[in-house]
Amino acid sequence: MREGEEIKASTDTAAMTTWTTPSRRARIAEHTILLAGAAIFLTAAISLLVTGHTTIPTSADYRPGPLWTLWLPVAAALLLIRVLPWRVPDTDMTRRVRERLKGRSFRREIALLLGCMVGFYVGDLVLYPVFCLVDASLCALSYYTSKVFFLFITPLVFIGSYGIMRHASGPDLGGLAVRAGEPWRWAGMGAVVAYLAMVFAPWASHPPDLGRVPESYALLVVLALSVVGTSLLEEVFFRAMLQTRLEMRFGRWPGIVLAALCYGVTGIVATSYPDDLWIALGTAISVQGVAGLMYGYLWSRYRNIWLNFLLHTCATTLALIPLTHTLAGRP
Repeated sequence: MREGEEIKASTDTAAMTTWTTPSRRARIAEHTILLAGAAIFLTAAISLLVTGHTTIPTSADYRPGPLWTLWLPVAAALLLIRVLPWRVPDTDMTRRVRERLKGRSFRREIALLLGCMVGFYVGDLVLYPVFCLVDASLCALSYYTSKVFFLFITPLVFIGSYGIMRHASGPDLGGLAVRAGEPWRWAGMGAVVAYLAMVFAPWASHPPDLGRVPESYALLVVLALSVVGTSLLEEVFFRAMLQTRLEMRFGRWPGIVLAALCYGVTGIVATSYPDDLWIALGTAISVQGVAGLMYGYLWSRYRNIWLNFLLHTCATTLALIPLTHTLAGRP
């Protein structure tokens, strides 16, 4: 029995070493992705500054205002995520994540998820005129219908706990994400509160006119669609599904950067961006992509999907309701 335990311990140690010590080729790929990602974010930001497009467009997730009103809170949140707490059991968490994802082909599943993103865009284009023909008030439903089908139902069918592409039994990543019993996995609450306080403080940006807020019943519908169709669904797809697999394939920060870029690019769908394609891409990356870095690091650091849900839901809700206008006592 003792000999068997020693063999098992030796095997586990070797496996852990393999997971935490990437090869030279893997390190080169990791650095290449990071440099390319940094170049893309920097190019997007510079292009907006040079062309004068320095205002955050109106959307369901971000308050209109200068870009710095988003960038500075995101930077502060990233710093707080890093220091709260200073040390976390990264190696053990990586092992637990890999155990939950055993029997999977990261390459094939990443390809499927990227295909779902394309399907989401095409689906919205196809369904939009169909819903508009039925009733002009239903046009916006094309966005949510396509998003639910391609970013939730399809991934669950193929790579969910009982998905077609899973070839192993046992607990899946979902259980680890929702059962955050360790106290350190809730330390990110400080970053969540700090970000929301900075972004939605009365001095951060001029809030929308109270007269433009829809009637109460309409507001409830908008909030429900935004929370379910944006906050919860996006965190499951982009963080729990896509980013986790990218991290396992390329490393933590390459995975975060790639997922943030994917998240930013999809922000073009059904969003009021400039007509110029390059300006639209630059704006999407500089706004939603930058926010994706924060959401991604929050998920990667704590593996607590509730923190991501809370941050995204609160950001969406406060962006839709001009709460800071009332708090500031403005007419």
